[in-house]
Amino acid sequence: MADTLVAGGIAPATLDRSGITLLSLAHVANDANQSVLPALIPWLIAHRGLTLTSAAMLVLAMNLSSSVVQPLFGHISDRKSLAWVIPIALVLATFGTATIGFAPSMPFMFLGALISGIGVAAFHPEGSRYANYFGGERRATAMSWFTTGGYLGFAIGPIIVTPLLLAFGLHGTAFLPVLGVTLAVLLAREMPRFERARLHAHRARRQRPGVDDWRGFSIMTAVVALRSTVFFATVTFMPVFAIAVTHVDKALGSVALAAMLLGGAFGTLWGGRLADRLDRRRVISLSLLFTTLFGSAIVLAGLYLPQFALLVPLGVAFGVSIGLSAGVIVVVGQEYLPQRIGMAAGVTLGLSVTIGGFAAPLFGAIGDRHGLIPVYATAMVFAIFALAVSFFMPKPAQLARA
Repeated sequence: MADTLVAGGIAPATLDRSGITLLSLAHVANDANQSVLPALIPWLIAHRGLTLTSAAMLVLAMNLSSSVVQPLFGHISDRKSLAWVIPIALVLATFGTATIGFAPSMPFMFLGALISGIGVAAFHPEGSRYANYFGGERRATAMSWFTTGGYLGFAIGPIIVTPLLLAFGLHGTAFLPVLGVTLAVLLAREMPRFERARLHAHRARRQRPGVDDWRGFSIMTAVVALRSTVFFATVTFMPVFAIAVTHVDKALGSVALAAMLLGGAFGTLWGGRLADRLDRRRVISLSLLFTTLFGSAIVLAGLYLPQFALLVPLGVAFGVSIGLSAGVIVVVGQEYLPQRIGMAAGVTLGLSVTIGGFAAPLFGAIGDRHGLIPVYATAMVFAIFALAVSFFMPKPAQLARA
């Protein structure tokens, strides 16, 4: 990995492609665990007798730990090196997910999801911090790469686990830790370089320009919370939506989810490029506008033209739309809190995102009582609120002065 940080800890002027590549690959392995769970839901319903509400409780468990772990690690990482957390988090996340396939009862499934959630949550503050350091003057582009890794992880999760489930049943989850452990070993070998980058940045801490804008950050956090509710509702229930509404089998349900998430990865890369050229707040609003439009199109298609061949392209378009804002939000959060970029990442990727997990059982209850189409219709109400709140986000202080 190229060590492009200069003496004194000033961030590099150019993008450190090697550093971002390594972090993005780690993000792939980390966030794949979050989409494996939605892909497991049809199998858990069929073979463990779960309802949509109880399956959504597993999503809640995976996100519950984020409400404490990510902001806590973000706060600590602003003061003390936690680079070693990155490889350990990968191992913890993948092993936690693997245990869900072997769990004989709901409490054990809940525990496995909780452990996986701790690993997933612990990864993000330090990972996004180094993405910020390695981005130089192109922070939005760097963060879009890093966030794209997460979306690719979401996308490949169903692609990886579905063949394993078809071949080995729920016990196929035993193979999931292979990717996490492999990348954890590679990361552990690079820890000395990460530590040097951390030391450079730590010495430059007092040289960071700008003051913390907690009002702007609070408004943005509300946007992220509403957006994450939309994201988790649509991702969690896409496989069962495809099965129940378009009448395909479980494997094709996972295909629909993977297509949506691949669209999200594409949108994340595009959003980062736009945000390095345009007002980042407007990119967020544009993302939420198209998210609402294409999400509503999915609802209408489910009502009047429930065809899998139509659901997939609409899902891809929806994924692109919501992905546009994924990396941009993290960068804007760090610009609101330039003196606490670890805390900013912990909150944008942790506490506010957890609200989406808290809402999952609500959407599951709606699905059990009224069907899957009302689940998506309710999610679009949250998307409209997110769009409305995004217009009140102020420009970060240092950018306004510039």
